[in-house]
Amino acid sequence: MDSSEIDSYHVDIMDGHFVPNFCLNSYIIEDLKAVSDTAIDVHLMATNPEQYIDHFAQAGADIITPHIEALDHPIRTLKKIRSLGKRAGLAINPATDINQFNYLAKYLDLVCVMTVDPGFSGQKMVPETLDKIERLKEIFEAKSVSVDIMVDGQVKAETASRMTKAGANWLVVGTSGLFNFPQEEYATLINDLKDA
Repeated sequence: MDSSEIDSYHVDIMDGHFVPNFCLNSYIIEDLKAVSDTAIDVHLMATNPEQYIDHFAQAGADIITPHIEALDHPIRTLKKIRSLGKRAGLAINPATDINQFNYLAKYLDLVCVMTVDPGFSGQKMVPETLDKIERLKEIFEAKSVSVDIMVDGQVKAETASRMTKAGANWLVVGTSGLFNFPQEEYATLINDLKDA
């Protein structure tokens, strides 16, 4: 994958509770770190994500991104992530209100906008999430903070330009945009998405 010139690895961690699927394995992060210097973003799709932050920081995560819907004290969690020397992210589901980001902006390095409900690949994009991306960009600009806007869900050639036009500067490419294609096409597909 490094040869495809990706900017980071996005690793989904699922607890079987916050989302129905299960994958709490940190070995993939340790294995990636052993062979690559590329940054690793850990997307915590888990209830009580705070209990996993130290574990994944030690495993080698560079960015830790829990879901805001699973946090009672998001500012405290973001401060903890940064205190471990990691970039602090928050993921947000399609139906979640973004007004709270007015209060969170200065504690954030990245927000991951889910354009589908998390937990399963192959879902249709919720089109209203494009408006959410635009509004988040406006919030961050009004607060004069630099926060990366990541999009996760149905990122592919047909949607990428709309996502970046709305304000996204990170695209998570998964099943619909990458893994359904032969591996020898990865570099071309990734370059096409970067051009978007």
